Amino acid sequence: MKPEISIIIVNYNTGRLLYNCLSSIASHVKASHEVIVVDNHSTDDSVACCGTFWAMTGFRLEQLERNIGFARANNVGAGMAEGRVLHFLNPDTELPPEIDRDYAVALGHPGQVYVNPLVNRDGSYENDRMPFPFIRDIFLWNAGSDKARYWYKGASVIIHASDFRCIGGWCEDYFLYSEDLDLFYEIWEHGFPIVMLDARIFHLGGGTSMSLWSSLEREVMVQKSNRLFFRKHSSGFQYFLSKLYYLFHTLLKHPSAVPFYIKAWRLSGKA
Repeated sequence: MKPEISIIIVNYNTGRLLYNCLSSIASHVKASHEVIVVDNHSTDDSVACCGTFWAMTGFRLEQLERNIGFARANNVGAGMAEGRVLHFLNPDTELPPEIDRDYAVALGHPGQVYVNPLVNRDGSYENDRMPFPFIRDIFLWNAGSDKARYWYKGASVIIHASDFRCIGGWCEDYFLYSEDLDLFYEIWEHGFPIVMLDARIFHLGGGTSMSLWSSLEREVMVQKSNRLFFRKHSSGFQYFLSKLYYLFHTLLKHPSAVPFYIKAWRLSGKA
């Protein structure tokens, strides 16, 4: 019998975090489900330490011969999935017992895309709505208009498999960063409502990137992916205005960080 839910996790050198994530699924998910872990050619022991799970029914491991990036690996997992609903989940997360109620909501309401509140290690919340980085949406957002389009972090995205195919899957032009921004842009373009669910998912954050790259290297990658997003969906002029806005915003909130972001922005424009 095919599972109702396919939980898809892309792993790359996340160490013990993957084990904790899979443990939370095994302990708390009672709905009909499968777990597909796509490993992006990890060089640590994150896959090996999860050997108990690979022997369990419903847990599947796909080990890739090279790191093909987050978006493409998610699409590999989606291609293997048998569930009616896909749950794209970061390996640095842990699911709570309440997640089954959210799965029931998603199963009963196709044509919508679902996200969850994310709880940081200090107990604070993240995954608030963020306006698309276009001047139109930034203006409407600051004006309090409900016409502003918005997106969420992609640490937990639940979507019917048929709707996922409709939007074309994760855009494989991105290796890392901005792929969730692009995904939600396509969700808006296809007219799917975005619904915030109730289950609070623990999110450690930066499970791979924080250990592999310096802050500057990581920010340069973020900026490069952001440039790509604007090349695909807008213009150089919009990109320039967007950078001015966020630079001004940073100047007001965190002035000491401005030189760092300017340096990363300049480096991101180099080949």
